[in-house]
Amino acid sequence: MIVMLTARRLKPGAWEQFRRAWDPGDARPPGFQRAYHARNIRDEDEVVSFGLFDMSKDDYRTWRSEADAQENQRVDRLSAFVENEYVSGVYEVVDVVDE
Repeated sequence: MIVMLTARRLKPGAWEQFRRAWDPGDARPPGFQRAYHARNIRDEDEVVSFGLFDMSKDDYRTWRSEADAQENQRVDRLSAFVENEYVSGVYEVVDVVDE
């Protein structure tokens, strides 16, 4: 399982524009399970976004090499609504804690 995660501060009032620009439409990476956007309850311009993907590190690397230009364009579009990006990365799930 792969998790793609980014924590950002949006430009004031830019949530709707950011959300539309973020959406990959039909160009979702393989193994897409779901994505979450979480807004800070004290500051709605602070957003953590993460997606869960049923893929290996090798699958991710293959997809990224094939979709690099398209994914970079999507990120460029949504970056117009971002004031600051605190952390961004692709992570491999190494432990799951259930109830």
